[in-house]
Amino acid sequence: MSQNTTLNVTEQQTNELRYLHKVMQAIQILGEQPSMNVVAYGKIWRYGDLLKTAVRYAELAELHGYDTSAFKHWFQRDIGLFQQYGIELKVS
Repeated sequence: MSQNTTLNVTEQQTNELRYLHKVMQAIQILGEQPSMNVVAYGKIWRYGDLLKTAVRYAELAELHGYDTSAFKHWFQRDIGLFQQYGIELKVS
């Protein structure tokens, strides 16, 4: 994946993206087993947390210049699911 930074990105945003990448790796099983809970990084993660984390990850990834079109497609396809958890997409 190529990275073309188009906006000013803070060090804090870059660090958050790195952290969320690790979190997503730790809780990815929730995508297949939404009724499970995962304990990672000092927190109990549930399916709604996976969705919220995925959205924030996509927001930061886009800010860093990554292509988030696959995520946007998934979000639009399953928008009702995201709405159940009160999650909105804030990427362009």
